[in-house]
Amino acid sequence: MKKFEKLFMIGILIVSSILVGTMTLAKSDKANANIVIVIENEVKERIPLVVKEETQTHEFKFRDQTGYLEVKNGKVRMLEMPKEICPEGICSKTGWIDSSTQAIVCLPNKIIVTIQGLENDTRE
Repeated sequence: MKKFEKLFMIGILIVSSILVGTMTLAKSDKANANIVIVIENEVKERIPLVVKEETQTHEFKFRDQTGYLEVKNGKVRMLEMPKEICPEGICSKTGWIDSSTQAIVCLPNKIIVTIQGLENDTRE
């Protein structure tokens, strides 16, 4: 191998090590985070934010209804509710959130879902 090829290989190893380290830190960043469900301005539930490949479904109660959150890979989303409960379905159309700067909001039912406790979260 020529000197240039050796330096190129070392450079690739360094860059890939940095990328792996960054991804590991991003996962550990969410280790102490919680999904917070606020209903009618009151915290109703805190669910640990799980960073796993498998999908977990969490149910929560509001009024005389039931809502469902799906958690996967450190992200959360609200599953669709019946039209009579949530006519526009904007909360489920929001999709996945994975940051403390994002929120899922269901105005007709006064539900807000956020993620809190991220290490680099400046709001807390």
